[in-house]
Amino acid sequence: MSVKRPTFFISSRSHSADLLASELVLTICDQFPKTEIVGVVGNWTSKTRVMALAELDNMQDAVKALGFDDGLKPLKESLTANQPLFAVLVGYSAIHHDLAGYFKAHEIPVILYEVTPQQGLQGIDMKEVPDRIKTALSIHKSGSTFLRASKIPFQYIGTPFRDRISKVLVKISDFDFLNDKPLVSLFPGGYGDVLDKMLPRFGEFAEGILKTHDCQIVVSLREERDFDSLVAKMKSTLPLTTKVKFVLGMHLELLSLSRLAITGVGAITMEAAIAGVPTIAVFDKTDVADEAGYHCLVNQSLGQPLFLEFPNSQAMPGLLQSITQLIQDSPERKDLIQKLSEIQSEFQGSATDNAADIIIHEAGLRVKKTRNTPVPPA
Repeated sequence: MSVKRPTFFISSRSHSADLLASELVLTICDQFPKTEIVGVVGNWTSKTRVMALAELDNMQDAVKALGFDDGLKPLKESLTANQPLFAVLVGYSAIHHDLAGYFKAHEIPVILYEVTPQQGLQGIDMKEVPDRIKTALSIHKSGSTFLRASKIPFQYIGTPFRDRISKVLVKISDFDFLNDKPLVSLFPGGYGDVLDKMLPRFGEFAEGILKTHDCQIVVSLREERDFDSLVAKMKSTLPLTTKVKFVLGMHLELLSLSRLAITGVGAITMEAAIAGVPTIAVFDKTDVADEAGYHCLVNQSLGQPLFLEFPNSQAMPGLLQSITQLIQDSPERKDLIQKLSEIQSEFQGSATDNAADIIIHEAGLRVKKTRNTPVPPA
């Protein structure tokens, strides 16, 4: 009789989710070194032991060009040739919904690590979701809007961003491109066309802020995009005299040093809240809000308007007024800092360890440890 090593499949809805996936893979492999993992790899999971059946950007481009059937055909053929014991989907999307249907048809249980912004659910038949997902891991205590609407059973694991931010210990003098002036960090959000549309708007932010405030501005751009072309594109929207620094990644380090952050609506808003940084979130005017009308992930998670949200079509004078209030020692800034202090208990740690324990248990590899209760921040 031959015995196969336990194999599981993992895929992420985006590169931000891929970072969470990589942390999860490392934790599971630490406990079960002989586990074999296959999946769709992004920039982060490609650096782990995941055997690539597809590459994240290439798969998304193939689906966009060819449709789901032809775009996902090579991946599904690979999975059929060597079926995994179970599948882990990090965040949900139309592609993940299609894959969940494939796994359902082949009686492969699916575990959803739920980190999905509301606009990521477009094109999904919500009535089909409960039949395709066995269980979910939620970073929201009461479950996300998506989990509640689809009635998927879930377990709360804590907030993965808490553990990551607690490890960032830096100061201004550690970076030769920073000075002692107040730091305003810009994190343009989105991918592809959405990110390209955001760049000119963030250029307007930089120009407007520097005209009225004696501060420094740093723009952090995503590692998964062509850095030089994005810098050139954003610089083309700025007057030659506008002094803006551009860096690749380093978003957690910059957040920890910022007086104000202006961001997209995804995971960066969770990280900013945990770091205690006043933040303004900017969303594309075509984005879909959740049932309460919130666009950014932290507001959706908390069920309250912690951070101001503006569409990228918002008139600049109103935006600059809100930015000024949060840069200066205004009542609005003090109120927000107080709120940030009060909601820290909502962001509990040890999420990756808890997620790994639940996944290992659900896969039948081991009895679940008792530590899976999220650990509050110190």
